[in-house]
Amino acid sequence: MVSRTPDAERPDGDAALDAYIDGWKQLNASMRRGEPWSGGERNAAFLNLGSPATRMVDVAPVVGLDAADDGRSAARIDIDFDGDDDLVVTNRTAPRVRVYANRLADGANSIAVRVAGTRSNREGIGAVVYATPVTSVDEASDDLVVPGMTQRRSRTVGAGYLAQSSAWLRFGLPRAAADGGRRARAPRVHLRVRWPGPDGGTIEDFGVVRANRRYVLTEGAGVARESVASARVELEPGSLELKEPLLADGRRRLVLPAATSIPSVEVLARDGRAARLFGITPAGPRGAGQPTVVIVWNSAEPNAVEAIGDVAALVDEARAGDALLVAIDLGTDGSGLSAAGWTGSLLAATQESARLLPELVGWRLDRTEPPPGPWSFVVEADGRLAVVRTGPWRSGDLAADLKLLAVPAPLRPSVSTPYPGVWAEPPGDADLTRLRARLVRIGVDAPVRELDLARVRTTRPDDPDVQVRLGRAMLQQGDLERALGRFDAAIAADETYVLARRARAYTLHLLGRFDEATVEWTLALDLDPSDLETLGNRALAAVAAGDLERARDDLSTLRKSAEGEVGVVEAVERALREAERDSDR
Repeated sequence: MVSRTPDAERPDGDAALDAYIDGWKQLNASMRRGEPWSGGERNAAFLNLGSPATRMVDVAPVVGLDAADDGRSAARIDIDFDGDDDLVVTNRTAPRVRVYANRLADGANSIAVRVAGTRSNREGIGAVVYATPVTSVDEASDDLVVPGMTQRRSRTVGAGYLAQSSAWLRFGLPRAAADGGRRARAPRVHLRVRWPGPDGGTIEDFGVVRANRRYVLTEGAGVARESVASARVELEPGSLELKEPLLADGRRRLVLPAATSIPSVEVLARDGRAARLFGITPAGPRGAGQPTVVIVWNSAEPNAVEAIGDVAALVDEARAGDALLVAIDLGTDGSGLSAAGWTGSLLAATQESARLLPELVGWRLDRTEPPPGPWSFVVEADGRLAVVRTGPWRSGDLAADLKLLAVPAPLRPSVSTPYPGVWAEPPGDADLTRLRARLVRIGVDAPVRELDLARVRTTRPDDPDVQVRLGRAMLQQGDLERALGRFDAAIAADETYVLARRARAYTLHLLGRFDEATVEWTLALDLDPSDLETLGNRALAAVAAGDLERARDDLSTLRKSAEGEVGVVEAVERALREAERDSDR
């Protein structure tokens, strides 16, 4: 991102300046991690209520535009050709694009206009179109603007960050009243244009036209030319097929785009002894050595045990998956859970953790206040939070979560969404800065100190990221054997590190060890089957190794899937043609 330099607007005092610069550093770090610039604010859409005084009202919650996405642009376009403007909204965080089909205007009259300049500029940029509904040609007024009736649209360019709305300007018109029991007639519209130019430009009258049509207004023509409308496109939001049922009854399952370190949670055992679960240390997160399910509930609430859901299934699935079960009671008496068959630990929340836990839920669900309990955390063996759930458990829920923990981290978002494709945020570290701000606000000191420790990172020489960076540097120097050793060390530290697998395969290819390179490209594909570039590289390695059958199979897959990877397909086709030509000689 590009931000204003701190020196350009210097606050008074050294302390204020330090805080100002530190704020920019934290904001930039948050942006690099894929967190939103807007701090989780919801989108707004303002309705102009007009005169006597211009008043703006946020109607986004009413019309369904108040998404919590980190929005960048909203471009207007009649995407389904039904005569009204729809919205295409782009976001920095996923989903990267949302299409909002306008259903509020269904059945209303409208008109679409496009301007074409001659003397001013070819696109008519800066032109203002005035549209006034009339019932007949004789009713057309000489006044440019009829108060309460005339609408204006300006031909502009740019609609936010790297976006452009449609060049067609659309006007919504009132439904005409029926006359004597006859079918209502669509209104007519008087069109005029103020073309851009010196001294405010010139006004051109294009006469009265019929509604529910499209017109091109060419500067100097004086007559509106009708344009044939495209056939209407039916947009059906239900066309996505669910891979699994969506949760209901207040239940929600959030798989984090990357497992998150969390501060330690202080709890009390039945004998009154205090202990801490999980936590952040300078050496990394602290876990229990096996997957852990933490249920946060309140025994003082009515039907508290029933709200947890199918306790028996939860216990059985935890035993089958070698997972720990921990229940933290925000109330005073958790004995009812044991009577329901609970076999895990029963702990009480201290005053500090009773304030910390709701903030953890609200932070991860991106809400100011958490939803009603119970809440559940599925924590990895190393102490990192992987899944957040709200509402009751059902049979099969925990088994699905534990199965997810066995999936390599880069693939978790794609396999956890109920829809095909990837709808999760870009993988990256969670924004602990935002969590810290929440905890500072409520005044819990110990977790804040832990989060401060998390900002002090130590890097071990055997860290796989370090090994990959060193290996790449050696590749640039042409030292292939030493680079290969670095990539081997990275894989030894983390067998699921797909970048190390790809780097090792590439190095083997450069060394002419094509059979080994093919195997390594296959292992990289197992970690990320969607990477078409890796598939193309495996095909090239197979060609070099003489395995033309495998290369043909990979090419067939590429042709079906690689719509945007034309270069990869062409490279494999060219290599295959040369290999087949050589084999025929």
